[in-house]
Amino acid sequence: MKVFLAIAFFLPVLVCAQQESTSSVGSRLTIFGGSAPLRVAMVQDAEILIKDLDRLAGTLSGKPFPIVLQLHPEVQGKPSRIGREFQKLEGADLQYRLRIDLRLGRGNSFHQDGLDRVLLEMLLIERTLRSLPEEGEADRVEVRPWLLDGLAEAMLWKKGKGDRRMYASLVDSGGWLEVEKLVDRKTTGDLDILSRELFRASSGALVMALLSQPQGQISMSNFLGKVAAFEGEPLTLLRTHFPQVNLGAKGLERWWMLQVAAMSEQRLAEAMTVPETETRLVKCFEFHLNDPKGRAFTVGLDSWAEVAALETREERIEALRPASDLLAHLSFRCFPTYRPVIGGYVQILSEIVEGKTENVITVMGNLQTFRSAEVQRHTQLVDLLDWYHLSSVKEESGEFDDYLRVQENLRKGENASDDPLLKYIDQVESIFAKPKAR
Repeated sequence: MKVFLAIAFFLPVLVCAQQESTSSVGSRLTIFGGSAPLRVAMVQDAEILIKDLDRLAGTLSGKPFPIVLQLHPEVQGKPSRIGREFQKLEGADLQYRLRIDLRLGRGNSFHQDGLDRVLLEMLLIERTLRSLPEEGEADRVEVRPWLLDGLAEAMLWKKGKGDRRMYASLVDSGGWLEVEKLVDRKTTGDLDILSRELFRASSGALVMALLSQPQGQISMSNFLGKVAAFEGEPLTLLRTHFPQVNLGAKGLERWWMLQVAAMSEQRLAEAMTVPETETRLVKCFEFHLNDPKGRAFTVGLDSWAEVAALETREERIEALRPASDLLAHLSFRCFPTYRPVIGGYVQILSEIVEGKTENVITVMGNLQTFRSAEVQRHTQLVDLLDWYHLSSVKEESGEFDDYLRVQENLRKGENASDDPLLKYIDQVESIFAKPKAR
């Protein structure tokens, strides 16, 4: 859902005083209109967001500028809609007005992610206003999309809810966005689905990289205290508050890429899927041997007899040690049903070391039969879930329109060399294409 920066507000501001309201702790947010249960639920969600932001960037002293959220009733046949307003007031005790207007949809529905994003934007604007020097004023405010996405991602990661898959794709393909282009972008409304996800992941990695610097939270707090009212180059302000990474044109980018790599790492207890387990299991079976001239080479599981034919037990142990270590490590994160399989392969390796190979072929055949059946069950389950999803869809999402537009632009030929969608295709291809073997 797009955030509308300017909308026609439905009721005069003075009406707020005549309506029932609910306020957050410290009155940083006050909600007018709607039902009491709805206001309470929305305030509770907002307080979680406020606490997450304070935990990430530190609390701020001073009296906050209140944020007003005005709820408007449903309009027949129209969806929920959200907008925000910033006003500088002349000759008033309250110098600034921060207001969000939310028109509810059918059944008091609304876009929670859209509201969270606008509320986060308002909280960042409020932090900047509160941090202004006593004689300072803000005539205009702006928060760039990368900061909203980055802080939202960082808060998820701090709570252990981050999704590492996009970051893993960035590491594997090197497809991250350049920091300067990331920071300079003023809107994400023109991005399609994949570009939007790439932008979000890149922004999250950048914010996490900044926070990981020495005194990173203090630097971030000072940065947020100026960012919404800053009128210069965004990257200049960023480097001013994070001098540790200002090591030249590529200094910030190096720190950022290291953070992407760290965020892409899987936790030891994070379970793999069946296909991931199969792929990793195949890579475990590398047996290390030496030819008659002492040159090292590797063989796969099919060549286990060559290992078994080595003269000494010590030679067999050295040949199988890497595979044994990889299997032990995989047992922590494999798909749960594969743990007995890995145990079976470890037992086979032990028997080869001891020269007991009578049952190796039979056991290996049984293990392969189980693996094949497990892969087939996984495929059938995915097909069933796809069928259920497609058969239960009640309305079109419109998400496939992006791909149809790509196809249409591809037909334009050479005259479309400057088309942004074609540039995007090249970028996505570099991210998801399988790396060429060297």
